[in-house]
Amino acid sequence: MAKKDTYLALLRRGIDETTAMQLADAGIKIGDLKKIDKSQLTENYGLKPDIADGVLEIISAGHQSHGKERYLSKVLSPQRKPDSKIEELKFKRKQKDVLAELAEQKERLKIAKVEAFRAKKLVMNRLGKTVELIVKLENNLDDEGKDDQKVKIRDQLETRGLEAARDHEMLELEGTPQDIVDFRRKIVPKLILHACPGCNEEMDPRSSRNPEDPENWSFICWECETIFMPGLATTVDSIMANGGRITIDPEARPRNPVPPKPARQDYSTINELIKADLKKTGADADTMTVAAEQSVLTSGLMSIDDWIDQTLAAKGYIQAQEDREDFILRTGAGATKFNKWMKKAGLYFNKQTGRWSRWEDR
Repeated sequence: MAKKDTYLALLRRGIDETTAMQLADAGIKIGDLKKIDKSQLTENYGLKPDIADGVLEIISAGHQSHGKERYLSKVLSPQRKPDSKIEELKFKRKQKDVLAELAEQKERLKIAKVEAFRAKKLVMNRLGKTVELIVKLENNLDDEGKDDQKVKIRDQLETRGLEAARDHEMLELEGTPQDIVDFRRKIVPKLILHACPGCNEEMDPRSSRNPEDPENWSFICWECETIFMPGLATTVDSIMANGGRITIDPEARPRNPVPPKPARQDYSTINELIKADLKKTGADADTMTVAAEQSVLTSGLMSIDDWIDQTLAAKGYIQAQEDREDFILRTGAGATKFNKWMKKAGLYFNKQTGRWSRWEDR
């Protein structure tokens, strides 16, 4: 206990821990320190001359008031080191690395968004072409009078419907693909074409403009020469004349909340802001990249060669009537290119059975 008490007493008087521990281990007491001089501390106890001077000065000053509280405040509370030039240079180097990493994360986020949009656009364009083909086939089916031709058109409609359903499910759209077809086939022509109020003849607005009235949107029927204004043009003119357009107030506050500026512009505050932005951006970039890699638009489809190998391994042959639907849904290829891909894979077609197989297996 004597060593510990001496050690704590020296600490309370302001002596550093190493010197206090060295003196306590030597068995010296506070009373003994008051009786010895500098030469004894340096020769007998191994202290340096400047440290010995400091110890003797502290001991000779005597016990001061509030020594315990002062000791706790010095030992327990961290002392703030002044910012040196070296620390400033280190911070600038770290800040440069953080900014470079932040720029890299933002670039990754941009690339991930572009790839996701590109994949979605490809599927959307393919769905649009399929819808146009279905519209054309349904119009031909309504106008067709022969039963054998209707059967062929229905088979084509079934194949195109599978392709539209696959792309519709990939895009996660609401409703059904037939809703899009009905809108394109039945509702859109009614919105675009105009009926003459005199003879009820359907008119295309691209070729029915009144050449004598180029300033207004008036139409003329070339059958009965009736001039009229469509309802949409009348509505737009009334809105333009009565001032019913949408106006934007330049003094309006932003819709989304604007984050306040930092109260201080020191190194620590800017460093924390950059780290927070980096963490947020990096998490978003990682999320977008993983989502793009796991998306059904890009990686959910099987390659055609893998599908052929898997089907041949399971059945030993490929037949259009049995495997066309599975081929469309799993590979994403069009139904009309089924035979082309079989030939490209080097398969042999048996005209008697209608099956595709490898040359060595026939």
